[in-house]
Amino acid sequence: MALCTALIMALAMVLCMAPAFAATGTLTVTTDQASYVQGSLVTISGTVTQSGAPAAGVFVSTLVTDSSSSLQYSGIATTTSSGTYSTQFKLSASALTGMWTVTATASSSGTQIATNTATFTVTATPVTPTITLAPSTGLATEITGVGFTAGDTMTITWGSTTMNTIPATVTVQPTGTFAADVVALNFTAGSYTITATDLHSNTAHATFTVPNLTGPAGATGPAGPTGATGATGATGATGATGPAGATGATGATGATGPAGSPGATGATGATGSTGPAGAQGATGATGATGPTGATGATGPAGATGATGPAGAAGVVPSAWLAAILVAVVLALIAAIAAIYAVTAIRRKIAS
Repeated sequence: MALCTALIMALAMVLCMAPAFAATGTLTVTTDQASYVQGSLVTISGTVTQSGAPAAGVFVSTLVTDSSSSLQYSGIATTTSSGTYSTQFKLSASALTGMWTVTATASSSGTQIATNTATFTVTATPVTPTITLAPSTGLATEITGVGFTAGDTMTITWGSTTMNTIPATVTVQPTGTFAADVVALNFTAGSYTITATDLHSNTAHATFTVPNLTGPAGATGPAGPTGATGATGATGATGATGPAGATGATGATGATGPAGSPGATGATGATGSTGPAGAQGATGATGATGPTGATGATGPAGATGATGPAGAAGVVPSAWLAAILVAVVLALIAAIAAIYAVTAIRRKIAS
């Protein structure tokens, strides 16, 4: 393949350098676009005529040079029956930008019959504005950008706040790139957006992460000695009395406590007044009649004496005497009972 390409280029150059005779033909040359971006496909075409008629079977050599006049493509095409020809080549992704030149030469039977030139422009491939952070985690980073407008001054922001940069003024290079160093505006752990914008509103974003600078909690150290007791603080003002709480439910009745020891005997109360006489007790039963004594012997008849004084009252019979004694005893018993009753009443009143 390399050998074939070299042969074609050599042949094309020979045809282009062949001696020219009287102009017996015409040649047109053009490209399908006036301007191309790097990496594009370029189509070159035209027509060849001789004596005013389409020239068929004519060799057309094309040489393409870039903006520095370096040869970038050469090819040979043969005209059709209608006198037309065409050839194609692809620009490299790094092709020089600027004005390129196409030189086409038609030859027949080794004789150059016509030549002509055309030009087109190559421009840089548009690059989407992009920024890269290195590192993307930490407290400071270097920002590099591509795809920005050459010569513009860049503005770098942290969220909506403009950041100080190193260098202080960041200018886009002719290649559309820039670089700057910045320090995080917030040291709180989290993710933050850094934005770069040029004067033509080309913008790019990147995320910067601030790490958690607080390490894990260490083990609990031994307890320190107890500090001295501080001075007693002043007594605070008495707070306002709170509202009375609701009355609690009545508690259950407690168990009966043990009986207390007997109290001391109280002093003897004053003697009460004599109570009324008790009712007369029932008459006791009549005692049994004693036996009749034996009849004494009849004495001798005495002489009739003088009439004596009136005799003393006769002796009360023993049955009556017994009845009187019983009555006296009953009266004493009643009196004792009355005294006992009065004493009991007084004690009850006194207690």
